[in-house]
Amino acid sequence: MAKYGIIRMQKFHKDAITGIQKHNQREGENSKNKDIDSTRTMFNYDFVNEDKIKYHEEIKKMTATRVKRKIRNDAVLVAEFFVSASPEYMHAMSPDEQRKYFEAALDHISGKYGQQNILYATVHNDESTPHMHVGFVPITEDRRLAAKDYFHGKTKIRRIQDDFHNYMNKRGYDIERGEPSELQHKSVHEFKKQEREKELKQLEQQVAHKEKEIQRMDSFVELKKAPPVEIRSEKRIEELCIQPIEIEAAKTVRGSKVKVEETDFHELLSFSKELQQTLAAEHERTNALSREIDRYQKENKALKHDLKETKQELQVYVAHQDGEVEKAKKRMREKLVHDFSAEQKENVKDEVKRELDKQYEAHISSLSDDLTIEKQKHEKTKKELVQANKMNDSLTKMNIDYIENYVPKEELDKANKEVDELRKENKTLKAWKEKALNWIDKHVEKIKQVSFFQHVGGIQKRNKRQDQEIER
Repeated sequence: MAKYGIIRMQKFHKDAITGIQKHNQREGENSKNKDIDSTRTMFNYDFVNEDKIKYHEEIKKMTATRVKRKIRNDAVLVAEFFVSASPEYMHAMSPDEQRKYFEAALDHISGKYGQQNILYATVHNDESTPHMHVGFVPITEDRRLAAKDYFHGKTKIRRIQDDFHNYMNKRGYDIERGEPSELQHKSVHEFKKQEREKELKQLEQQVAHKEKEIQRMDSFVELKKAPPVEIRSEKRIEELCIQPIEIEAAKTVRGSKVKVEETDFHELLSFSKELQQTLAAEHERTNALSREIDRYQKENKALKHDLKETKQELQVYVAHQDGEVEKAKKRMREKLVHDFSAEQKENVKDEVKRELDKQYEAHISSLSDDLTIEKQKHEKTKKELVQANKMNDSLTKMNIDYIENYVPKEELDKANKEVDELRKENKTLKAWKEKALNWIDKHVEKIKQVSFFQHVGGIQKRNKRQDQEIER
């Protein structure tokens, strides 16, 4: 018989407190949880509380007077121990012995983590294996709510198993350690899942054994259905032995019947009695086999009925386990979301912000380089416009001087034509200058507002279009 003690620890945050309260105190969940036998719920009890309590209210009372700092929203409010033993060991104990076992376990937890911190110690006798849920609020001696001080690190987690095993051995319980220390700590749900898988394996083995018995019963049924062998009764054989033996023979002068010698008669009589005994023994054995076949038929019928019920239970159990697995996956996803502390969220936000700032600075630096190039082009354009204006003014002055002096009509017409062309050119240059200044002012302001997420691939195309406009 396997004899090992079981203790598991699981931490709960604010969002999970109401759920464990409903489970531990059986508040309207008997119809949903297939592991619970509602007819045995009356045998559950709590070592700490006589009546049902509100976990949140009791936690507030404990922390209001004993915790000096403000409690964080992501703080661990309750650390719960699941205490039990191997099913064979638990079922071998009487209810009083089980109660003493749980009392000893509670003494160990209270002594190690503080009696004043214990919130509840609920024993469940309405599930497949009796067990106890012990919840305590992790308040430290320096008045802090800090579960890490009790359970931070693999060493402290392993010590939960070691200390429990050593204490229960000292209290007289010959149990082995629940599992090797190198195995990963498992939650209460994972432990229950393993226990249900063991029970499922046992049920499958029972089904296989009953199927073999049914096959054996079927062979006996086939034997009984075989045509019966005709056997004379003892009375009829005795009558044959009492009657004189006559031997048929061919008719002679002395008649159709003859008498045998006395020695032959006695030999035939002895043979007849021996045959009678053999037939009687065979008859008794046949009757015994007939009775045994009837008994096996009844057993076969009962086994078929049991097998049918077992298969139905197995189907229900497998469907329930599949549902529990899906629920566990859903709770795990929710737990991952809830357990992501505010500090971790702030760290991620800071990291993302630093990365965005880094990219933004790189983008602004690139934009600054582009803006510098645009300014240089702008200055160059301004210088070219100034030189063009100077040249235009110089030509105008030269034309005036030339006109003031004597100029032939042909040359004057030619000069007037050149002046008109220069004026048009000057007007075009001024218009282009105004357009360039407006474009620069407009696009420089727009560049400042461009998000750095639009920078990749956009600057080169924009520069290309600007160069083309400048060339035009």
